[in-house]
Amino acid sequence: MSPLPSIVLSTGLIGAGALAWAFAGRPLTANPDLDVPLNPLGINRSPYGEVFAMAMQGPIDTFYDAGTSSAGPSHEHTTQAAPEEKPATTPEPEPPSLNARLGSLLSSLDEACELRTNPNRASEALKRHLRRQAEDKLRFAYQLDPSHYGNYNSLHFFLTEPELGTRPELTPSAAKLAEDTIQYCLKQDDDPRPALTAAAAATNILHLMFSDQLNATPKYSPAQMRQCLSLLDHCLARFTSISLEWDQTKHWDLLSPQRIAECAERFQFIGKIRDAAEKTVLRIEAEARAHQPPADI
Repeated sequence: MSPLPSIVLSTGLIGAGALAWAFAGRPLTANPDLDVPLNPLGINRSPYGEVFAMAMQGPIDTFYDAGTSSAGPSHEHTTQAAPEEKPATTPEPEPPSLNARLGSLLSSLDEACELRTNPNRASEALKRHLRRQAEDKLRFAYQLDPSHYGNYNSLHFFLTEPELGTRPELTPSAAKLAEDTIQYCLKQDDDPRPALTAAAAATNILHLMFSDQLNATPKYSPAQMRQCLSLLDHCLARFTSISLEWDQTKHWDLLSPQRIAECAERFQFIGKIRDAAEKTVLRIEAEARAHQPPADI
């Protein structure tokens, strides 16, 4: 057999296989159940992801401020008083060592990479780009650990503030984020802190419901608000229950006093928001009953 027919036959078989793969793979790509987020090495929602999520908080703030801070110091010449002459007997300082000079150089380079030298103010396009980058980093940090209290609330804040968020349909996205967070956090049975994150997500949903009442045709009813308030109470009760278990097993002793104080402060803060939300729900329920037509006798 000559080489040419063999090449043609191989090419035909490869083309037929590619065509069959394209037709067979289309139903798989269209199946939403198989559309999973990228999770390299299984880091997302793992103990390693929890550590990375805590480490992501600082770089996000630095990245967002890098392009919006003012320009560097002015290099204009200024008139200064002539320094007094030193006595001739004053010994000259010793030159810094090589390690000291290297350390100073590295510090100056680290500051220079974040220093904005453009004398003009940041354009709207640059601000939007930086907001998008910060939002993407917050979402990445959230995917690492959806139960992290700080990263979840920061991402929710970005999605609900039009001046910060960069994507349309901010409120629906924030509501779905809160619902997904609650579902994930309530599955964590070995740590009380995710329950606080779930409680914070429940308060955010209540705030979205309250804001919806300002529309001409509200989407949420008082019954749905009452149901969300009950979910908030369940999250707080879950935190209290697991916290008592940690008291007995001495797991609280494994955390730093700062972390323990953060949990206590967040619990009290969410409790105050819960009480205020209940008063708002009672007021909305009263207004709904007042607008109902009288029942026929």
